Amino acid sequence: MADDLQVQTISCAGGLDTSRDVLSQGQQQPGSAVRLINYEPSLNGGYRRISGFTNSYGTVTGTGKVLGVCVANGINDGIFACRAPTSGSNYFHKWNATTETWDAITTSGSPTMSGVSKVRMLPYNFSEDRILLLDGVNPASFYDGTTYTQITSSTAPSAPSIGVAFKNHIFLSGDTSDPYSLHFSAPFDETDFTPASGAGAINVGFEIVQVKPFRNELYIFGTNQIKKLAGTSIADFTVDTVTSDLGCIAADSVMEIAGDLLFLGPDGLRPVSGTAKIGDVNLETVSIPIQAIISDIIENQDPDKLSSVVVRQKSQFRILFETAETLGVIGGLRQSPNGLAFEYGQLLGIDATCAAGGYIGKTEHIIHGDSSGKVHRQELGTSFDGTEIFSLFQTPFYHFGDPELRKLFYKVSTF
Repeated sequence: MADDLQVQTISCAGGLDTSRDVLSQGQQQPGSAVRLINYEPSLNGGYRRISGFTNSYGTVTGTGKVLGVCVANGINDGIFACRAPTSGSNYFHKWNATTETWDAITTSGSPTMSGVSKVRMLPYNFSEDRILLLDGVNPASFYDGTTYTQITSSTAPSAPSIGVAFKNHIFLSGDTSDPYSLHFSAPFDETDFTPASGAGAINVGFEIVQVKPFRNELYIFGTNQIKKLAGTSIADFTVDTVTSDLGCIAADSVMEIAGDLLFLGPDGLRPVSGTAKIGDVNLETVSIPIQAIISDIIENQDPDKLSSVVVRQKSQFRILFETAETLGVIGGLRQSPNGLAFEYGQLLGIDATCAAGGYIGKTEHIIHGDSSGKVHRQELGTSFDGTEIFSLFQTPFYHFGDPELRKLFYKVSTF
């Protein structure tokens, strides 16, 4: 009997993998998982249950869900949120760390929240720190720490939903009345969209889903195409095709992590990575280990109800949804013999209508808003705002040579 004893050492690495048959997975990657919920790749090796979140910022004044959150270092106390007001038009709020309350910011132009499902907020800096606000219903606006200003130039889009600061211009798009055009402001002036001042518009030939800068170019995502804009001004802006048979299906899936731009395409998560060939890009799928899970998200979830956030200190991203019962995705980079690779898990129990991350001073803040109007801070505590965290790690099948012979474990040690 003693001759039949076997010893096996297994290191927890590889993350969630649903793409293999259970026998080969247990033999070739025994430290991976066939189910992994609310676990993350640990910075110290192995897996660890994710940290919790706390309702650090109370409930935003207003009604309905939180429409948007933002972490903006250098502007007031750095935490901002949007929620439909019960009366009036002041939907935009800043967190007052002294009184621990939300202070309403006077919103000129009488913006309406009718039809607004999400407010996107993007910090930027031309000569001072500011926040760009876009909701797809009202004109774009910005906040400089004192004043909220609508961008009402006659040549600016009237209701953009996406935008970005790039090369000292503000780029706006996503207006349903003009979905193919990418508008840009005059240099250093987000209120001026007149051509005489250096502003303009580019028809890219497809409905624009998202725009994001990557290195020295601006990537323009459609559902089936991707283009990129290079240059510094109207005098030398050029648009080139990246691909004509692949695009992005969820605007808020586009995120920068570890020097890459990641997005959700129709066939999985893909990066926009610079390759050794100058001017080339690499668009390979990086979600093959969880392709069935990603396909289920693509087929069954509303892409407009998806939010993503990057935890920079952990080289990790999180994809979240508006209902706590919907399984989200967590992906973290881990060093392997073949270089850096993503390890995946799933998230459960987080109701996130919007999410954002960033640094205030030297401290990273990861926040999300929920359906009841609360704003939570992640990476704090050991519960989901008082609710115990459900976690699950299921290993592959370990057959120890003969899969038809049942084994008896005498001793199992876990670390």
